[in-house]
Amino acid sequence: MSMRGFNEILFSIILFFSAIDTCTASVATGIDNFKDKAIEAFKSEDYKKAVDILNTAIENGLEDAETYYYLGYFTHYMLYDSKPLIKENHIEYSNKVIEYLEKALALDPDLRDAYSLIGIEYGAKAMRALYQENKNDYIKLYKAGHEKGGFPDWQIEFGRNILKSCDENAIVFLGGDFDYNAVRYLQSIENYRTDVTAIPIGHLDRPWFVKTLKNGFNPLVREIPISLSTYDIEDMRNYKWDTLQIEIPVNKMLIEKYGLEVDYTMKWKLEPDLKSERRTYLSPRRALLADIILTNRWERPIHFSYTCQPKFRAGLDNFFQVYGMTYKLLPFETKETNYYINPNMVSSIMLNEENFSSFKSIETADIPRDSYILNNYYQILIQLAVFYQKSNQEERLNSIINFIENHLTTTKLGSDRYLEYLKKLSNE
Repeated sequence: MSMRGFNEILFSIILFFSAIDTCTASVATGIDNFKDKAIEAFKSEDYKKAVDILNTAIENGLEDAETYYYLGYFTHYMLYDSKPLIKENHIEYSNKVIEYLEKALALDPDLRDAYSLIGIEYGAKAMRALYQENKNDYIKLYKAGHEKGGFPDWQIEFGRNILKSCDENAIVFLGGDFDYNAVRYLQSIENYRTDVTAIPIGHLDRPWFVKTLKNGFNPLVREIPISLSTYDIEDMRNYKWDTLQIEIPVNKMLIEKYGLEVDYTMKWKLEPDLKSERRTYLSPRRALLADIILTNRWERPIHFSYTCQPKFRAGLDNFFQVYGMTYKLLPFETKETNYYINPNMVSSIMLNEENFSSFKSIETADIPRDSYILNNYYQILIQLAVFYQKSNQEERLNSIINFIENHLTTTKLGSDRYLEYLKKLSNE
């Protein structure tokens, strides 16, 4: 072959691969354009538009793992977190959420946040089964969610530590999908701590769920004290409300236990959590929380998971005692008292290596969208460390540092940052 012929062939090969690179870049640009538009629609809370954009991209052959991830993500929001846009075939769309997320993982196994949404979707499916009073489906769905990787072992362990931090026969208010699904998996699949009634605060504005709590649904949900009639529950709405002081009688047992005055009552300033231009309101969610606490009259211990956001606590923070992975509600203000933390309870939960046997599985089964929640472990231990430091228990403070170094270090969370803080605290 002449040099000229060789050069012509070489030039043709270069042109061929350049065309492939150009085409690939063009496809990637096209996918990114669709995704950017879908994300913009999602941020504007136009979930249906976001889903339609991604479906159009797939119909045009512009698809990758992220496209299916966002399609599953946005379809879930379209189903549950906006004005209902799907009047029929709810189950079909729910199944599509799982299908899209599994497709994303098939294309990119490292897109592990998809597992978080798979877990959330199976939890939502189980909640629908609870509404339909279908015990078998409820249990099957939680099993499937775990088998599909939606509830990793370190998440289940987190839920177990919440339940271990609850007194017998407690009512525990939970912050969201992460802790609720872990707790409900343990209760329904492992029959663990079924004496506890677990309540996701976000569901207290749903009449069917409130009725389930009031009446119970054996063996899945143990009933709780609610004073509202069925009519009042179904008629829940925003209630006209200004800041008022609620007085809750305290029983003789607690008065004697804590050395309170014979006629002592808990005084809770209940503030409105909604407002319009003209007035303020109490949301159904906060109203139900108040009703449960008032109606319970200290018959059952009440706890809040550590993950409950302050806005859900309705101004009860001053009555909380740090109690492991929960706050326990006490009938008096605990701030600046020896009751703000129960060091024996906290240490029995947080310094027991058996309670963290699955913690380091986060290294190989991380789900960044969820795993940051495990930083709560360090924050609770810091509260215990501060207590030890203030009470001059240096040896016990150092035992926390040693425990973290031996059992709670990971590259996935902020363990180094927390250790640095604790070491400084120890040297003060």
